[in-house]
Amino acid sequence: MGKTDRAARLLKVEHLLYQNPKGLTVQEIADFCDVGKRTAYRDLKALESEPYIIPISQDGIRRSIGEGYLLPPVRFTPLEALNIFLAARLMLGCSRRYDPHFDSVFTKLNSIVTPPLRDEIQKTLDWMRQQSYSEKYLRILSTLVEAWLSRSQVKISYWELEADRAAERIIDPYFIEPSAIGHSVYVIAYCHTTSKLLRFKIERIMAIEATSVTYVIPPDFDASAYFGSSWGIVVEDEVKTIRLKFVPELARIMVETRYHPSQMVEMQRDGSLIMTLRVGNTVELYSWVMGWGEKVEVLEPKKLRKEIIRSAKAMLGAYNEK
Repeated sequence: MGKTDRAARLLKVEHLLYQNPKGLTVQEIADFCDVGKRTAYRDLKALESEPYIIPISQDGIRRSIGEGYLLPPVRFTPLEALNIFLAARLMLGCSRRYDPHFDSVFTKLNSIVTPPLRDEIQKTLDWMRQQSYSEKYLRILSTLVEAWLSRSQVKISYWELEADRAAERIIDPYFIEPSAIGHSVYVIAYCHTTSKLLRFKIERIMAIEATSVTYVIPPDFDASAYFGSSWGIVVEDEVKTIRLKFVPELARIMVETRYHPSQMVEMQRDGSLIMTLRVGNTVELYSWVMGWGEKVEVLEPKKLRKEIIRSAKAMLGAYNEK
């Protein structure tokens, strides 16, 4: 909690400077945050370092955020502010960790909205500040974002799931994509080691180093099209027709929920429902189907049907009394 508390205080300092464009003295910052002057000096220094990298300028005894760092003010309607809040909550639910940048978003939103949304944002802040905090993860993610926005190559040490140790790679980040299924964030990047476009899970990047080498993303690359036929983060080249039969008690859920853009549903006379999808047969789709247990039957393709049957038998064997 110590690291989380300090991270929250640093974001409070950043917010104070944001709210006072003419600057504050170090003593004023210390008084606002109820800390000593030395701590306030250390906090200002920390804000200039990773993962924050906020430029702090000094005019006499006053400190302020450097010119050009903050985006110009934007006015939001209550519904627009609510959508930002809900989007941030989705990302928070995906990562399940404390992120000072989310803290900053919520804190700034809190300064412009009225109750009861302000109360809900504060509850989310209080909950988020109890989550785990990883400086290493935030530093890696921050470096990746900076590289992506500046189109600069990065050198990473990446530990693949099936590998014995991490290996070094040079990558060109094309896109950064969260995955609700895997509760992780991935970078889609061109890998110079394999000469392929691959996905890299942020948690498996052991080390990262920015380079001065720039790159160009091919004009025909579109992230939405890239993930168009995928069920989640895993992209397969071969798109297949998947047909699933759900029991009557799940029919309404399948009708009212949009799981994939290609989804088509057809009610049956007995109340059951057949869902048709055009997606890659990935491990994410497999896990989703298995999650419905005996309430869904794979009609096609045969390969997926056989895989589900094999897993069902293996599961039954694991639960047999010995």
